[in-house]
Amino acid sequence: MEPKNSSKKGWLIGCGCGCGCLTLIAIVIVIFVLFAAYTDEGEPVFQHNEISINDKRESYTQFEGNKAETTLMIYMIGSDLETDDGSASNDLEEILAADTSGINITLQTGGTKKWHNPYIKSGVTQRHLIKDGKISLMEDMGNTSMVEPDTLSDFIKWSAKCYPADRYMLVLWNHGGGSALGFGVDEYHEDEMLELSEIGKALNESDVKFDIVGFDACLMGTLETAYMLEPYADYLIASEEVEPGTGWYYTNWVNKLSSDTVIDSVELGKVIIDDYISGPDSGFWDSNTLSVIDLTEIPYTYQVLSDYMNNSAQNINELYSSISNARSNAKDFGDGGFEQIDILSYITRLDGIEGQQEVIDAVSSAVKYSNSSTYGANGLAMYYPYDVPEYYEEITNDMELYGFDDYEPFFDSFLTIMTGGQVAASNSTNENYSSSAAEDFLENLHNASWYNTEESEEYFNDDFELSDYGELEIFEKGDYYALSMSDEDWENITDIGLQVLVDDGEGYIDLGEDSVYSFDDDGDLIVEFDNTWVALNGHTVPFYTEYYVSDGNKYTNYGYVPATLNGEEEIEIMIYWDSENPDGYVTGYRLAQAENTLTAPRKGLKQFNDGDVIDFSCDYYTYDGEHNGVYSFGDPITYSGDLEVSYEDIGENSTLIYYNLTDIYNNIYTTETVSYE
Repeated sequence: MEPKNSSKKGWLIGCGCGCGCLTLIAIVIVIFVLFAAYTDEGEPVFQHNEISINDKRESYTQFEGNKAETTLMIYMIGSDLETDDGSASNDLEEILAADTSGINITLQTGGTKKWHNPYIKSGVTQRHLIKDGKISLMEDMGNTSMVEPDTLSDFIKWSAKCYPADRYMLVLWNHGGGSALGFGVDEYHEDEMLELSEIGKALNESDVKFDIVGFDACLMGTLETAYMLEPYADYLIASEEVEPGTGWYYTNWVNKLSSDTVIDSVELGKVIIDDYISGPDSGFWDSNTLSVIDLTEIPYTYQVLSDYMNNSAQNINELYSSISNARSNAKDFGDGGFEQIDILSYITRLDGIEGQQEVIDAVSSAVKYSNSSTYGANGLAMYYPYDVPEYYEEITNDMELYGFDDYEPFFDSFLTIMTGGQVAASNSTNENYSSSAAEDFLENLHNASWYNTEESEEYFNDDFELSDYGELEIFEKGDYYALSMSDEDWENITDIGLQVLVDDGEGYIDLGEDSVYSFDDDGDLIVEFDNTWVALNGHTVPFYTEYYVSDGNKYTNYGYVPATLNGEEEIEIMIYWDSENPDGYVTGYRLAQAENTLTAPRKGLKQFNDGDVIDFSCDYYTYDGEHNGVYSFGDPITYSGDLEVSYEDIGENSTLIYYNLTDIYNNIYTTETVSYE
C-alpha cells in the first residue's frame, strides 16, 4: 500500500481504553495509563546495602533462649476472592498442612458470601483457633464489618489476651489498594476500605507490638504503609505490585516458624518471599514482587527522602522537565492507576539533586530482602501523584493523620506546574485547543487547596513549549512520512503510541494503540504502518498497550484486548511480551473497570474455561469523528485450551494511522493522519 497525506487531520482517540471516549484534537489528561516511550536502560537491580543509622530505635520484639511463645494472627477477609475462586480456603488448607504445634494461630474470617470449606460459615464474621491440623470455632460475631478499625483492633486484643506471647505476628489477607485506598474489601460493605490511618488507629488501640506485619494483598509495599506501621511493628512484608489470586504459599514458612519460634525475622521473610516468587503457588504470573522491610529504619528513610523531595522543590522551575520525565518512566505498579512507583527507579533517573545517594543508601538498607519476577522493582514504592491529581488532596489528608506530610510542598508545586501546563495548552492561541475545556478544568483547580495560581503563572510566563506544533505536521521523507521537532521539544515528550483506525465503508473501527515506533538517523519520528496488528488465534483484535519496562537486556511489555465473556461480563484480556517470550502470550483476563474510578484491583487474573465464548469489542466512529458506540469486532471465538498471540495482516481495508505524543504536563498531541488505501 502506498501512504498518502490525508485531508482529515487531528483526530485523537483520547484515553485509549476502549470506552468510547473521542475528543477533538490535541490534549487529553491521561487518567490511568502511561504508554512508556523509552526503555529503562540501567534499571537498578535490588541490592541490600546495610548502613549505620544514629538514634535508631531497638526492636520491639525481644526474646532470649531457643524458644519464644508465638502467636500468629490472620485477619482474613474472604470477599470475592473466596466467593468466586476459593482462594482463602486454599490458603487455609496450606496452613492446615503445616505442623502448627509450636505456635498459636488465631484466625478471623468474614466479609464473604460463600466459603468453600466445611470449617467456616458463610455470611458471618467468626474467630477461630488453628492447632494441630484443625480449625476450631471460638466465637461467632454475626455479620460484623471486617473493614472497620474497631473490628481489627478487637481481634488483635482478643488474640493477645487469649494467647499471650513473646512474639506476635499479623497477616492481613485480602485485597489491597496501596497508599491511596488502604486494605480490605468486604462483600457486605463494598463501599468501605480500611485506610492506612484507620489501620494505624486499630493497631494503636490494640496496644500490641508486632514482630512482623504482613499483607497478603496487592500494592501495600509502600513507604506510606511502612511509616504508618513503624510505631507498632519491627518488620513489614508486602508487595509493591498486584498479587496473583493464589497469594502467599503458607505451608513451608508456617512449618519453619512452628519448629523454630526464634527464627530470625528476615530469614523467615526470605522463606515467605522466595516461596511466593517461585514456590508451588507462584503460578503463571510475571509481576510478582515481595519484600521484607525493617521498620526501625523507616523514620530515617522518610527523613532523607523528604529532604531530597524538598531540595527538588527549591529548583523545580529549572528541573520540572527532568522530574516529570523521571516520574513518567519510573517503574509503576497496579497498571499505573494507583500513583505508586518504585522509589529507586525514580531516584536513579534524576541526577543533580542534593541527597540522591542518601536516599539510595537508606532504601537499600531498609529493604532487608526483596525478590521479584519483574524488572525495576527494588522493594519499596511510594505514592507520587501524576495521572489523577483530583485524588491527591483526599489521599494526603489521610496521610496527614499519621504524620506523613513532610514533602507535600513539593507535590503541591509539581502538580501546580503540571496542571498549569494543561491549562496553558488548552488556552493556547492555536485554534485546535478547546478553551471551554480549560475553563472547566480551571474551575476545578481553583477548588483545590494545593493549586497555586501565582506559581503557575510565573512558570508559564513565556510561550507554552509545544503549542506552536499544533497537530504536529508530518512531512514526506523519501519513502515514508516523518515528524520533526527540536531536541528540546523531544525532551518534553514522555510517551509515544501508534493509533490505527480501519475504514469499513461506513465509518472507522478503532483498532487501538500500540507502543510501536522508531526514529530515523536524523532523530525524526517515522510515521508509517506495516498493515499488521495484534491477533488472537489468527483473528485481528483491538489492542491497547499499557506498560513497557526494560533493564537493557530484558524487557516486559503488556496491554489488553477489550471483550465480552459469555455475553455477560465486560473483560480485558491481558497479553504479555518479554525477552523470554518475544512472540507474546495471554496470561488471563481481568474485569473491565469504569473510567475515572479508583477501586481496589482484583488480586490476580482470571483464567478462561473450555467452552467460554469470547466476543471482542471495538469503538466505532463516523467519518466526522463522532463516537458511534461500542460494537462486536469480528466473529466470536470459543475458548479451547489456548489463545495464541501473533501479529497478522489486517487485510485490504483502508486505514488511518497517527501517533499520540504525551508531554511532561500529561497533555496528548496527535500527528497528522496518514491514509493507506
